Order: sequence, then C-alpha cells, then structure tokens
Amino acid sequence: MLYPSVQQMTNEKVNRYALVIATAKGARYINDKQNKEREEAELKREEHSKDIKLPTGDSVNEKAVSVTIEKLRNGEFKIVLPDELLKAEQE
Repeated sequence: MLYPSVQQMTNEKVNRYALVIATAKGARYINDKQNKEREEAELKREEHSKDIKLPTGDSVNEKAVSVTIEKLRNGEFKIVLPDELLKAEQE
C-alpha cells in the first residue's frame, strides 16, 4: 500500500480522478526521463569505454508511481486542473 493514502492526497479541489490522472502522467514522465538517461549512458559507454557505469541507485530502483506520489506530496509536481488552465489562458 502506498503512503500517503488517497484520502490524504485528495481535498475539495483535487478529487480521486485528478489524482489518478496526475500520478499516471507523472509516472510516465519519470519513466521516459529514466529511459532517456539510461540510453545516453549506454551510448557514452559504447563510444568511450566499458568503464563508464550505467545509472544506478534509488531513482532507478524505485517504482515510478511511488516517486510521483512523493513528488506530488512534496510539491515538486503540481496537479493543474482544467479550470485552472482556462483561467491562466484568459489572463
């Protein structure tokens, strides 16, 4: 089970649907970023030498959904609702 719970992450402004969509988009972004970094490291390794190490560590081993939820909780990622987008475009 993930911490924090869905109830703790939702409020009168952010419902479960918005949370699920934001989490999925964030996890996709993190996966794409990690894949790109891994591919770049592999290319550098092939071009230069076999001594270059591939990315390792917590960010590679953690699940993208867990990382996204943590980033949402810390405020690194923000859920932007459609009505907020409309207001921003009108200004």
